[in-house]
Amino acid sequence: MVTEESKCINCGKELNPRQKWCGGKYCSRRCYTDTRWGKPIRFGKILTRSKAFIEAAKLCQSGLTQAQAARLMGICPHTVSDWFQHYGVEKIFSDRVCEYCGKSLAGMKPLSNRKYCSKSCGRKAIYYKNHPDSGRMKFDPEVRAKALELYWGGLEGTAIAKHLSIAEGTVYSWIHDFGHLRKRERIPEIMALRPIKERLKEANSQEEWNRILREGAVDGETSLIHLVCGTFEGKGEINHLASIVSDILKQDPRNGETYAFCSILYNQISTICWQLGAFRYTKLPKKRGEYFWPERTVGLQIEVRKNEFEYLLSLQKNNSRSVDIT
Repeated sequence: MVTEESKCINCGKELNPRQKWCGGKYCSRRCYTDTRWGKPIRFGKILTRSKAFIEAAKLCQSGLTQAQAARLMGICPHTVSDWFQHYGVEKIFSDRVCEYCGKSLAGMKPLSNRKYCSKSCGRKAIYYKNHPDSGRMKFDPEVRAKALELYWGGLEGTAIAKHLSIAEGTVYSWIHDFGHLRKRERIPEIMALRPIKERLKEANSQEEWNRILREGAVDGETSLIHLVCGTFEGKGEINHLASIVSDILKQDPRNGETYAFCSILYNQISTICWQLGAFRYTKLPKKRGEYFWPERTVGLQIEVRKNEFEYLLSLQKNNSRSVDIT
């Protein structure tokens, strides 16, 4: 007669005489392990009894690192590392593929936060994320020919890329491979496509300065502001600036018009204007960089509209040397 005490409490199988004599409760070590730690669970290519490991593996498959998964579960990071070392990283991430090219990530370490099979795929994925119109960046012989014509006509790579709406790296690769085939020269029609800062820097007259600045400024208020060319030393007191207007410009500073001055370090613009029996004095310091301002070689003063003056203040001075084209 078989009693309950002579059966395995896990599977119900009858115990052998030795197990009965020793007071055993399980027919095998497997039954003991299943009762103590739970039955094995299939997780991909891994057979495990730890539900915590499965949870950590799923978190890492979602893109978290081992340390982040351990912190989220409230366990020691070394425990997660031991699990990954014991079961094998390749088996845990056997179903993961590169998010760009679709190549399997099996056999690549570490994989806990890997999304791409190589750095090249990662860079391409970031580029196409920032440039949704990927078809525009496919090789086009006509675009390359146009870019090279602009380069040979005097335009630099950054301006060419902005004008044609293509990547700077693509333009510079074309310049590197084919730029030496023809001598560069300044063509006025192409040089007119340069950034306004470079064109203003080479302007030789007040009229040319006004014309270039008017091209970049948006429509707005038409009130005039006098730009006093060149820079001036001193702290920019009202009396000092008013004396510049009267002595150098030969004008009355109390005529109600606005005069703008630039400091010798190009980091502050000061304006004065006579209103209601007193000077209205303002300072426009620049926290970073330098203002772009007309030099004394252009003339004594330049009259600009208020919208053009605001656009001039937004320009960042470029101290880099330009390449001479002969």
